[in-house]
Amino acid sequence: MPTTSPKLSSSTRTSPKTPASVLNKLQTSPGGFYAAMPRLVYCTEYFAGGKDGNILITKGQDNDEEFIIRGVFQVSRNNFHFTPDTNYDPANVFHGRLADLKLHCQLTAGRNEAFKFSSEDFSAVCENLNAFEKSVPRPRYYETHSVIQDTIGHRSIKLTHCLFQAKDEADDDTSSIDGDGDGNSSTYTDGLSSEFDIVTWPVADRCQGHLQDIISTHNICPLPVYDKDHILIPPLKYEEKLKGALMEAHFAFCHRHMKNSKHDIFEAIVRELIVLSPPAAMPTSRFKRRRLSDGPCTEQRNWGKH
Repeated sequence: MPTTSPKLSSSTRTSPKTPASVLNKLQTSPGGFYAAMPRLVYCTEYFAGGKDGNILITKGQDNDEEFIIRGVFQVSRNNFHFTPDTNYDPANVFHGRLADLKLHCQLTAGRNEAFKFSSEDFSAVCENLNAFEKSVPRPRYYETHSVIQDTIGHRSIKLTHCLFQAKDEADDDTSSIDGDGDGNSSTYTDGLSSEFDIVTWPVADRCQGHLQDIISTHNICPLPVYDKDHILIPPLKYEEKLKGALMEAHFAFCHRHMKNSKHDIFEAIVRELIVLSPPAAMPTSRFKRRRLSDGPCTEQRNWGKH
């Protein structure tokens, strides 16, 4: 279960990040493994039957510690569904229930020259994720839903986040974390403003009735995503701040074995995201700034006036 992030001091928030310092953190700091490390699969095994399916854990630990993969990636502008309701439409039978809603986006190789290692290491990252998937024994006739997507020759990694959590599941998670038995527990949104509350969560009007139906039974799980100053990004800013941004991503890896439909489903699950570089401005066009009454742009000598 995601835990409430510790409050950061002002000095931590303002400390500058360089590509070298980010890479050093990803490669050497505790709490995860750099996604491009060679033969990363040998550090892992699957813990069967967890809430998120068969979750990848660190091999050889005394306790079953979730295996965290981390790296620097570009968030693709295509198939971007890190929005407060992912355009959920109750009339679409394929969208299922609002309570099961998952946000998702595609991670690609970085295009920032300063963080060149992101693009250089992306192939190695994909090879490691592919190895995680192949390490699960399964019948050959099962259809595999991989986290690695291939669109017109460009590979990407599908990243998901479960937006709602049933309150009884949250209680189970808390009981396994709190060892003092004093009955005091924190929730995912403790200390946050009302814009992160399930009651005021900004879904479209067509979803409002469905949201009201689950307020008493579910907790909201906002994206654990932070801007460059380590400030939590509110839901109405997800698309503006994340679509096309360069991110430091930390995620878990799980597998679901669907016997009835004969599917093996793999998921990369968000644990934490930090914006390193904001989305680049969209390309401009002189053709869009013209006045149609002035005639063809291609016949005008001074483009700057139009």
